[in-house]
Amino acid sequence: MLSGHVEGQFLKLLLHAIGARRVLEIGMFTGYSALAMAEALPDNGVLVACELDRYSAEFAQTCFANSPHGHKIQVKIGSALESLSQLAAEQLRFDFVFIDANKDGYIDYFNAVLGSLLAPNGLICVDNTLMQGEVYRSQRQSSRGKTIAEFNQTVADDPRVDQVLLPLRDGVTLIRRR
Repeated sequence: MLSGHVEGQFLKLLLHAIGARRVLEIGMFTGYSALAMAEALPDNGVLVACELDRYSAEFAQTCFANSPHGHKIQVKIGSALESLSQLAAEQLRFDFVFIDANKDGYIDYFNAVLGSLLAPNGLICVDNTLMQGEVYRSQRQSSRGKTIAEFNQTVADDPRVDQVLLPLRDGVTLIRRR
């Protein structure tokens, strides 16, 4: 359930490449990827991390407190869709969005982000889009595998975006608005 070092370095590279200043993370867990991305932000950069589980969020915040980059991270505890709605109401826009939360919510998160939270030249990065190869199995596909396969097809069919699925770890999809 952890992004891991390679993916953390990949996220940092992406943020540097696009010059990101505002990042949104949907699904923080222990905060590993949030902290990796915060390291790539300028000192006045901001990362807003949405996490449902209070215990995980509190654990992550103790890690952030021990990092010179932790001050860049703001944590929203609660339903991701409610947090996204609040952020949209505040008219916030993000240069980079990392989605790695409840897989059943991926389509809703994608639509919410693309609808009003993604900056004009922003980039969306979605984790676990290969779901251990299950997205390509025709038999013995778990419900999570089916959910991710449906998400992948939804994004591939969406005329508003271009996307590429990279075979990094458990699959990472990059999405940009056309």
